[in-house]
Amino acid sequence: MLKNLDWGLLKNNKKFLIILLFFILTIGILRTISGTNMPITVVASGSMEPTVPTGSIVFIKKVQGYEILAGERPIGDIVVYKSPNTKIYDLFIVTIYDPPPILHRAIQKVEIGGKYYILTKGDANLYPDFNPNNPKSWISEDMIIGKLVWYLPYLGYPFLWLRNPLIMIGLIFFIIVIILIPREKNTKI
Repeated sequence: MLKNLDWGLLKNNKKFLIILLFFILTIGILRTISGTNMPITVVASGSMEPTVPTGSIVFIKKVQGYEILAGERPIGDIVVYKSPNTKIYDLFIVTIYDPPPILHRAIQKVEIGGKYYILTKGDANLYPDFNPNNPKSWISEDMIIGKLVWYLPYLGYPFLWLRNPLIMIGLIFFIIVIILIPREKNTKI
């Protein structure tokens, strides 16, 4: 029975394989150019409004601590950083951070013992993320994933929707059904 099935996308559709290869190559190129395993992310909250709207796709470039410009809006660089106890899952072409990284502006920077510490704050937030009087509580340079290079506003909302487990399960089920349903073969009369 399985021999007679037309497996559609997996067996006969060269376009699907070309698109998949293009996607993998694009991610590889973006990782190489950006210097980070997470060249793209999506803004999930309004803490950087109106500078970077919620749902924006953000492109990131790796930077060293000394390269980060700190200052109040609009001077300071917008950086993406991970929390201290973040678990990182590098799944071939996709990297997952748990919890997700934070995108905020660098408002102050100090060097202590040859290591840079950055105080961050969301543009829409009233207070900084950490105690301004204790630089050791700030983000250390090794927690910085990169800085914002440019962004596409609002185009990331579909990716935010996919974080909902019910939507993800429904989409996976839909894709499996589409792949497994045999298609009629074209027959000439």
